[in-house]
Amino acid sequence: MSKLFSTCQLVQEGSDSSELKISAVNLRPGYGFTAGQGNTTLVAGGFLSISPENDFPLSPTLFLNHALTPSSTVALKSIAEAELHRQNCVNYRSYTVDMDNRLCVIGNDAGEIRRFLNTYGGLLDVRPLLVKGCDSEFPTVTALQFESLTQGCRLEYQIRSAIDVDKCSYCGACGVSCPESCISENLFVDFNLCTFCKECENVCEPQAIDIHGAINEVVDFPAVLILGDVKVELPAKTTSIFYEKDLSAYFSSLFPCQIDEVITHDNTICQYSAKLGYGCDLCVSSCVHGAITQGGTGVVVNALQCVECGACVAVCPTGAMQNERFSDRAFVEYIESVEIPEGGTIVLGDEESLHRLWWAEQNNTYAKVFFLEFDNVGCLSLFHFLYLLSCGLRRIIILEKDKSVGDAGLYSRQAQFATTLTEELFAVSDAIVSCSVDDFATVVVAQPQPLFTQATGFKSFVNRRQTMAEALEDLVVRSGREVTLQPEGYVPFASVTCDTDRCTQCMACLNDCQIGAMQAEASLLQLNHVGILCVGCGLCVLVCPEDALTLSPKFTLRADFFNGITLAQAEPMACKKCGKVFGTKKSFDRVMAILQQKEAVDISHFEYCEDCRVIKLFEAETL
Repeated sequence: MSKLFSTCQLVQEGSDSSELKISAVNLRPGYGFTAGQGNTTLVAGGFLSISPENDFPLSPTLFLNHALTPSSTVALKSIAEAELHRQNCVNYRSYTVDMDNRLCVIGNDAGEIRRFLNTYGGLLDVRPLLVKGCDSEFPTVTALQFESLTQGCRLEYQIRSAIDVDKCSYCGACGVSCPESCISENLFVDFNLCTFCKECENVCEPQAIDIHGAINEVVDFPAVLILGDVKVELPAKTTSIFYEKDLSAYFSSLFPCQIDEVITHDNTICQYSAKLGYGCDLCVSSCVHGAITQGGTGVVVNALQCVECGACVAVCPTGAMQNERFSDRAFVEYIESVEIPEGGTIVLGDEESLHRLWWAEQNNTYAKVFFLEFDNVGCLSLFHFLYLLSCGLRRIIILEKDKSVGDAGLYSRQAQFATTLTEELFAVSDAIVSCSVDDFATVVVAQPQPLFTQATGFKSFVNRRQTMAEALEDLVVRSGREVTLQPEGYVPFASVTCDTDRCTQCMACLNDCQIGAMQAEASLLQLNHVGILCVGCGLCVLVCPEDALTLSPKFTLRADFFNGITLAQAEPMACKKCGKVFGTKKSFDRVMAILQQKEAVDISHFEYCEDCRVIKLFEAETL
């Protein structure tokens, strides 16, 4: 008898609660499989690549933990329920973009443009623009400027327009009077011949001719094609401008496509200030596809250009960038709902890698190992690594299809920094390992000692930075060590110092700190800084009117790094009459020093709060 494909299915019989069934199915690659008669399958272990036709989701995670680990039925059911919840929680905008065949063709030679129109004019809606010479069929433009848009390109230019056809009476006087015969019967002015003598202007009774006239135009196009050696200044980043050699790339983009806005951005926790045009730019600098821009509205993701490589998500220090297929919140909720082997190993990989792993290792069983499908390991960040280690796991194995994936996705830099932290805190260097499927058996065979026992639970998820702060603090406390680091290049944390002689506690530095690293204690007139939350964006330093703040990548992992330090504390300025605090003594003295230099200003009432000041001024007027 042939061996059948064994899988787990979370099924529901009628209106009863769900239960886990482990059964053998006769699987034929390319076809789905079904549950028993009368059952509704909610989720099943399997691979979409070999079973594409199913009415229910398939989970590689459920399948591998069933096939390659000694997980109990209870543990497998918790995985199945977590997988079902994970599938149901995925939420992102999805829509279809129709083909837009409008194309602006720019060239120096009218003959080249004409040949292009003869070849592709029936397929494309072409707007020809000539930047040199003159032709009766194509407008000649000057002052040509480009602006890259989220989708497409904006062109600003001037078109020579010597004759206003709305005023023209078509009397023909201009054509007869022109000594160069450069005005045709079609009212086309050949500027290749024109000497700008203005004889045509002089004889035009309706005053329809301005030989130097021009029209300003601003037009948006989905794509621009440059023919020949046109000398124009192009935007630094754009994917909508093509040259003749790129025609195949342009034509490959001419089709309706479905857009999934999987990579999203949350401006409320982003440390880039659109108002100041300054701040964190890690997402922009990491995107080699030009899909992320920063402008007047903040960070914008162009879903049409995004290839979901995950680089921007991996480097984002606050969690403003998210992969909605498995968001930070969903990741935390998932891990907290399943049984993670304490002191064990978690294996992260996409469906293809896990499929290959099962195919190669199906006769083996791995204790204290948890397999988790992570659709795009390029999205893994420092947050993921520190959170998993603080949950009690000893080792994280990342399955890579190719060693180059790590560098391309930039998560390897995050993994390296997490490894540096575990080396400093626990003197271990193998907490995070990347390997291919072929090397998996060699890597996983070692069973290192746990970093610690009895992992603690976490508070409710707020955002990536808050959860990562809680996880790192837990690791530092458990290690019992105090570590000072000053990383080069990638700086995930930072320290801020304050010149207390300069600081007036104006609290301007709080306004742009979206993640809450800069904090104030209003009752004590304190300015505080929480190092674990600081991403080193430098916005607080930029906006400080007194130049009192200094940023440093050097930090020490100890209690005040997590709980905050007091940068400055001011002496309160209390109302002379009622005692209400209405500012700081230092800022009051500075204002008074300025006002005392102005003889006409009465400063006697400034020692009172806003309420008592009004009363005092009113009393003075009635005397």
